[in-house]
Amino acid sequence: MTGEDVLQRYDVLESAELDEFRATVARFLTPHRLRPTGHEGAYLRGNVAVASLGALSLVYGSHSGTELDVTLTEQVDYYDVNLAWEGHNRITCGGQEIIVDAQTAGIISPQMRATMRLSDSYRQLHVRMERYALERHLEELLGRPVVAPIRFHPAMDLRNPSAATWARAVRLLVDDLETLDGLAAQPAGETPWTSFLMTGLLLGQPHNYTEQLTRQRAAPRPGGLRRAMDLVEEAPEADLSVERLALAAGMSPRSLQRQFRAYAGVAPREYVLQVRLARAHDDLRNARPGAVTVADVALRWGFTHVPRFAAAYRQRYGELPSATLNAL
Repeated sequence: MTGEDVLQRYDVLESAELDEFRATVARFLTPHRLRPTGHEGAYLRGNVAVASLGALSLVYGSHSGTELDVTLTEQVDYYDVNLAWEGHNRITCGGQEIIVDAQTAGIISPQMRATMRLSDSYRQLHVRMERYALERHLEELLGRPVVAPIRFHPAMDLRNPSAATWARAVRLLVDDLETLDGLAAQPAGETPWTSFLMTGLLLGQPHNYTEQLTRQRAAPRPGGLRRAMDLVEEAPEADLSVERLALAAGMSPRSLQRQFRAYAGVAPREYVLQVRLARAHDDLRNARPGAVTVADVALRWGFTHVPRFAAAYRQRYGELPSATLNAL
C-alpha cells in the first residue's frame, strides 16, 4: 500500500509544524501528546485528510522526517480501526502490544487509553466508527439491547479471509471517495458503506458479543421470549415486572429468567434497564437546545430517581446524560 497520500480531495492540513499536525489530528481523533524520538529540531512533514460519512469517518495521516511517540491523554470514545498504508505503528493498549503493519490492523475500543510509536515515513488510515452507531447496529443484529461497550480483540489479522475482505472494502471506499459520483457521494448518513463496514467488522473481528451474535444467527428466539421482548420494546417506560413479562410470554418467571439469560445474556430486569437507557440516549442526542432537561427524559422512560439514572447512564455510555444533552 505504498505510494502517494490518499484522500487528497479531503486534505485539511499539509504542514511542517509538529504542534499544528498534532492539533489537527486531535480535532478529528483523540487529544494526545506527540513527541519526535529524534532531536527536538527534527524536520517533520505532516499531512491530514478527513472524509466524514456520518457515523463513520476516514481520517488519514502521514508524516516523514522522524519517528513519533504518541500518548493519548483521554480515553477513546469511539471505535478506531488503525490500518497501515506504509510503515508500521507499535500500539500498546489494554495491556497488549500490537504492531500495525501490512498484515495486522489495530482496534482501539471506547474507554481505552493507548500509546503508539509511529515509524518514520508512516502513513495510516483510521476508520472511526461512532460508539452509539456501532452499538445500535449490533443491537439490530442481535434483536436486543447491548449491555456494555463492544470490546474488540485489539489485533486484527489481515491474513484472515474475513478481515482481509473487510480491509479490501475499506480500500474500495477510499477509491470511491476519490470519484465525484460514487456510492459515497450520497447525502450524509445515507451511504451504504457505513452499514456494510459496521456489519463486516462485527461479524469478522472477535469481540465480547461474538458468541451471542453467532448463537442469535443460528437459533431464533423462542416465541414466548419474543413476545416478552416485544412488550419491553413497545413500552419500556411501563411497570414491567418479571411476573408481567412471564404472563405475556406464557411461562413461569423462572423459565423466563432462564430464557432471557440464554438468548439475551442478561436477566429481564437488566434488559428493561438497557432498553430504557437506549431510548433516553436517543432523546438526549436528538433534543433541541433548551427543549428538555435530563430529569424530563429520565422520567419519560421510567426512571424515577434521576441520580441513579445518571449513574447507570454513565456506566453504559461513558459520560453523564447532561454531556450528551449539551453536545454540539
